[in-house]
Amino acid sequence: MRSTEPPAATSSVSPCEVRHLSKRYGAHTVVDDLTFSIPRNHVVGLIGPNGAGKTTTMKMLLGLVRPSGGDISLLDQTLGEPRWGDVLKRVGSMIEAPPIYDRLTARQNLQYQSLAVSGSIDDAEIGELLRLVDLADRADDRPRGYSLGMRQRLGIAITLVGQPELVILDEPGNGLDPAGIIEIRNLMGRLPEMGTTVLVSSHQLAEVQQACDQLVILANGRTVAQGTTAQILSGRAQHIFHVTVDDSDAQRASEALRTAGFAVVDRIDTTFVIEPPRSVGGRDLNCLLASDGIYASAINQPLVSLEDAFLDLVQQPEPVHATATHTQEVA
Repeated sequence: MRSTEPPAATSSVSPCEVRHLSKRYGAHTVVDDLTFSIPRNHVVGLIGPNGAGKTTTMKMLLGLVRPSGGDISLLDQTLGEPRWGDVLKRVGSMIEAPPIYDRLTARQNLQYQSLAVSGSIDDAEIGELLRLVDLADRADDRPRGYSLGMRQRLGIAITLVGQPELVILDEPGNGLDPAGIIEIRNLMGRLPEMGTTVLVSSHQLAEVQQACDQLVILANGRTVAQGTTAQILSGRAQHIFHVTVDDSDAQRASEALRTAGFAVVDRIDTTFVIEPPRSVGGRDLNCLLASDGIYASAINQPLVSLEDAFLDLVQQPEPVHATATHTQEVA
C-alpha cells in the first residue's frame, strides 16, 4: 500500500535523462540531438509547439519508438541494457489517451493493471488510488459513463498502480474544462510527496506554469530552454518602467526625467514609459522624482509572461525582448 509519508532519501541521479537523442523517419527529423535531464521528486513540464517532438520523445522513453541515435537513461539504467524491461515496470505512463477498458469498472481496470504489473491484486492499494483520484464513490461504475475529467483521473490512477518511481503523462489536461484541469493539476502536485517523479507534456502554458516545478522547452526537436519558470524568464524582460504621477505633476515629471537623461519612450495620460540605463531601478526613479517634490502614485516594471518567452524561444533564432503583458510593483 502506498505510503503518504514523505519519501525516504533516494539516489540523487536523475530518474530520466536523454543525451543527443534523435528520431528520423526517412528524410524527416522529428527529434534532433535532444538533451535534458529531470530532477527526482519533481513535476517537470515538457512543452513545445505542435510537431516539436514531445510525444515522440515520450514514446522513445517508454520503448514504444526506437531512437535513431543518442542515449536514454531511466532510473539508473540505460536503454539497451539487459535490465531495461525491469526498469519499465517501475515507470507508469499515459500516452495520448487513458488506457481504460470501458467494459470493466474502475476498480476492475485497476485490478487488471495490478495483475499485469505484479501478478497479484493489492486491494488496499487499489482502494487508496481510487481515493487519491476522487473516484472511490464511482469505483464500481463503468467508465463509459464518466466525464472526460473522471476518465483522465482514472487513467492516472492506472499509471500509479505498483508505486512507480517515474510517471510520464502526455497531455493529461487535453480537452478538459477548467475544473477538470485544476483536478489534474492538484493530483500531479501530490505525487512528488509520495516519491514519484512526473514528466508531463502540455500545450497549456498557464497551467504548466502553475503545475510544474521545472520546464523543458522543445522546438524543432531540440531543447531550447530548461529550468524553473523564473530561470527561463530571467533576463528576458526589457528594462522598462511605467511611472504614474498626478495630473498636476505631469509636466514637471516629464522635465525631470528628460533632464536626468532618461528616455521617455511613450506617455499615456499621466503614465510615462521610461527606458533608463540597466543600472537604474524603480527606487532610483522614485528618489529622482521625490527630490523635485514629485511623488509617483505607482512605478511598475513590466514582466515577460511565459507565453511571451515561449514564443520568443520557439520562433526566434536569436533571443529577443518579448512584449510585456504583466507588471510587478517595484516602488
